[in-house]
Amino acid sequence: MTRGAPQENSRAGPAHGVRQSLIIMGTDGAGKTTLAKALVEDLRRNGFSAQFAANVSGRRWLTQRARSWGISFPTFTQDFIEMAIRTVNVALNTRRANTLDGLTVMDRHLYCQLVLRSVRGQPLGLLLPWLAHRAIGSSLVVVLDVDPQTAFDRISSREDDFETLEYLQASRKEYLRLAAANGWVVLDGSRPPHQLLADLRSLTGYPVSRPILTAREAAGTNQR
Repeated sequence: MTRGAPQENSRAGPAHGVRQSLIIMGTDGAGKTTLAKALVEDLRRNGFSAQFAANVSGRRWLTQRARSWGISFPTFTQDFIEMAIRTVNVALNTRRANTLDGLTVMDRHLYCQLVLRSVRGQPLGLLLPWLAHRAIGSSLVVVLDVDPQTAFDRISSREDDFETLEYLQASRKEYLRLAAANGWVVLDGSRPPHQLLADLRSLTGYPVSRPILTAREAAGTNQR
């Protein structure tokens, strides 16, 4: 497990047609979606095949609907719905990844549901941990880590989202525990976007000597 800039990748860089997947996880507000989309855009404009895949669970939508309806879903019910939605998305996106001769960058994965269960105090069960491990396969996994207060401030700036600082602290701790247990790479998400892009290109074997997005350009991808 590493933090900050990774060591230089020993691979010279994949040729066109190499199929691989990169999974980016981390607590809400870490910048996963922004970074994943920026990496795909960066690789495409440099002539590489890449695609973005979101393994969402519908948790934000469920929370918003519950508030608007004035109800509260039982924890088990909400977890069941989220797991079903995320599992379907992971299956569909894995199939997409297997048909692309290039890099598929996945935003979230089944382990994110395990983190939610852990933070909520639910039993992890047997099926979901097995599915999560199997679904990861040989994919490269990166945990994007930021200070919980930073994540909280980012989320608070959104009009349609909300998380408590306590939840962000607990989920960050669980992501870092999983990263240590599984040997995943941990990157400091507070670093400038162009540096994070260079890190991911190095980790996935794409040459960093090609032009990469500037910090201004990378930040702009989240505003489109």
